[in-house]
Amino acid sequence: MYSRLFLPIFLIIAMVVGIRYHLMLESETTYANARYQHDADELAAHLSKALLPALAAPDRAGIDATLSSALLLNADLDAARLDYPGGHLEALRSAHAAPEYPAWFTLLSPIVHNSRTLAVGDATLMLDFEPVQPLNGVWRNVHQQAVISALNVAIIYTLLGIIIFANKRMLRRLADATNRFQAGDHDVRLPVRGTLEGRMLASTFNNMAQRVQALVHKLQQSQNDLSAQLTRTLLAQQQLQVEKDRIEVTLASIGDAVITTDLHGKIDTINEVAQQLTGWPESRARGMELHQVFVLANNFGQHSLLKAMKQIYAGGEVVKVGNQSLRNRVGQTSTVEYTANAIRTPQGEVQGSVLVFRDVTERRQLMQQISWQSNHDILTGLPNRAALALRFEQEVQRAREHNYLLAVCLFDLDHFQHVNQTMGQAVGDEVLKQAASRLHDFAGQRHYVARLGGDEFVLLLPELNDRAAIDYAMSKLMAALARDYVCSGKAVSMSASVGIAVYTGNDISADNLLRHADQALYQAKITGRNRHHFFDADLDEQVRTHHNRRTEVRAAVHDNELVLFYQPKLDMRKGRIVGMEALLRWQHPLRGIISPGDFLPIVEHSDVIVDIGEWVLREALRQLESWRSFDADWVISVNIAARHFQRHDFVERLTEILAEFPDVPPHMLELEILESSALSDIAHVRSIMLACQALGISFALDDFGTGYSSMSYLKRLPADVLKIDQSFVRNMLVDRDDLHLVSAVIGLARSFGLGVIAEGVETIEHGAMLMRLGCDLVQGYGIARPMPADDVLAWVGSFDTAAAVWQAAASLPPIVSLHADPAGGGSQLALI
Repeated sequence: MYSRLFLPIFLIIAMVVGIRYHLMLESETTYANARYQHDADELAAHLSKALLPALAAPDRAGIDATLSSALLLNADLDAARLDYPGGHLEALRSAHAAPEYPAWFTLLSPIVHNSRTLAVGDATLMLDFEPVQPLNGVWRNVHQQAVISALNVAIIYTLLGIIIFANKRMLRRLADATNRFQAGDHDVRLPVRGTLEGRMLASTFNNMAQRVQALVHKLQQSQNDLSAQLTRTLLAQQQLQVEKDRIEVTLASIGDAVITTDLHGKIDTINEVAQQLTGWPESRARGMELHQVFVLANNFGQHSLLKAMKQIYAGGEVVKVGNQSLRNRVGQTSTVEYTANAIRTPQGEVQGSVLVFRDVTERRQLMQQISWQSNHDILTGLPNRAALALRFEQEVQRAREHNYLLAVCLFDLDHFQHVNQTMGQAVGDEVLKQAASRLHDFAGQRHYVARLGGDEFVLLLPELNDRAAIDYAMSKLMAALARDYVCSGKAVSMSASVGIAVYTGNDISADNLLRHADQALYQAKITGRNRHHFFDADLDEQVRTHHNRRTEVRAAVHDNELVLFYQPKLDMRKGRIVGMEALLRWQHPLRGIISPGDFLPIVEHSDVIVDIGEWVLREALRQLESWRSFDADWVISVNIAARHFQRHDFVERLTEILAEFPDVPPHMLELEILESSALSDIAHVRSIMLACQALGISFALDDFGTGYSSMSYLKRLPADVLKIDQSFVRNMLVDRDDLHLVSAVIGLARSFGLGVIAEGVETIEHGAMLMRLGCDLVQGYGIARPMPADDVLAWVGSFDTAAAVWQAAASLPPIVSLHADPAGGGSQLALI
């Protein structure tokens, strides 16, 4: 409460001080201003009288002395000026009084500059007064009172702080004593000292603690008396309970439900487990008929129980029964198994029966669940590969016996791995479940669908008459699978590819049919995805060959049979080599050098292309590291495949590779990507490019102009260089359309602020025309063919970078229009 008073007390003090100082400032200012005006009036009257004799003489020296003496008579006078018939005299104060007050104080005081003009005979006297001295006096009084007020406020708040400290110390002591008292330290007491409130509070607490302590002692004494009496009572009953306790402990320790009856079938005892399973407490169950408490709900269960108990009472053997449905008192059922046997005397006479039973509901459910999981996919609930194998053989047998077609459709979701990597496994699982639901809805009772694993599903379409029926079914199903998948409120676009194998009654196994469907699925994917494809036996051998060649390429990577050739890049205008493009070759032990077009397409849709791409990056950086001593400004270009570039860990892996070559700056590496590799997911490609550029790496769009959407995507791809495809450059001197395309690409690059390089330069004339069009960077057979790394430095030393035609073209103005006819009317376009 005292702390909360600080603000109101401060507001009251501020209000009182504000009123007080307002009145004080008003009073002091009024007094000082009146004194200031009065002194000015007296000085003006004195000077009027003193100047009249000197003006009548006229005595210039006397006039000047009179004016100068006025500065001594009034400290507020700043200047005295006199205009008389004999001339003009003035007295000015050379040293002004320093203001003791701050500049803002003048805004609070109405004392201002004062000027007086009066006539003295034929002369005019002008006096200027500055209120520095009055304002200094007012400020000194106000400042003195402010210091006194600040000291008063500090003393008040200091006293309040002392009071708060004393109260907090008192409350802390009280809280500590209370906690100790609650913890059992009943001897704790507060010291009676301090303020009046503290002493009263300590006395009250001490009195309360003393009374409670006395009461606790009495309660403890009473408890001890009761304990002694209870002990005597328990000892008296102990002998009576020994046998009963031994029996109950034995029954409870079994862990099973146990019920004992007499010879008439009435319950004597029922342990806790049996009470829980039947729902009958011991107090209610004792004396009831066994079949009234142990109620079997399955067919003939109750009848079998009564018959078994009758045989036991007659001295029969043990009865064991399983998988019985027990209904408890509230109607809930559980699965139990029970054993019934007779209770006999040492002489063998039957005295009653004992029924032992246990709940096996969870075990039965677990067995059912294990049986279900062994034949179903847990994520989607569809049958799994094991269940498919059994059903597959049955459907093949039925198709063979009834002579109808059986279509085996193998589904694979397009780009599912990319969705799983970019949006998370949870979204991927949800897509799989929704796709499985659509397949299950389509299958219904007639068809059969199963999940093989990952994003692969199999659909069996039995009892078909012709291929048209399969096409119709696939068109409907593909449309259903192409609808957006809604995951966590977001729409995920996804299509599917389908491979179809048709069983027509020939002697073929289910495994071979599934393999044929897998080969058809591969054809559907490499021909564009989002389509279905029927297995073609003629392509089977091609697929096998393709697979074998892919294996051969994988082995070539493992056996270090790949090599890099390098093609120089030339700046024609400067006449210097600016870098190299690394080009892959296969050094086959039997077939010699194999170009990348003969083996890269085989592996471009597999992870082998990733291994090749990382090998090329390391080899190119290693070679550039050795060339930096020859020319530190060379930039090396590396082509990156689409599958490699779009991997989720591309930037991370590239960073690790760059770290292996610390002497090579990242800006000396340029990555070339095809514009077509960016069209599938341009947002993802853009993010990868920006991340690489943050490392210092630059990008070139290779074969620019060959893609169908180059213009619409160029502004969204943060490329640094456009690379004009050689198919345009090679014929631009004889084909005006190609020349226009080259010129348009150069202009486009200039508009976007990008660099541009032309490949396919086969002659010096090609280079000269490109220079006039605005493209100085070139590469091609006219410069140099790709060569091994060991030949590069020797070639650079012998190459003439200052061709005469290039130098002549460099001196000519650029071509601004291509619509004029070629010079001379020939088929060759004019260069100069």
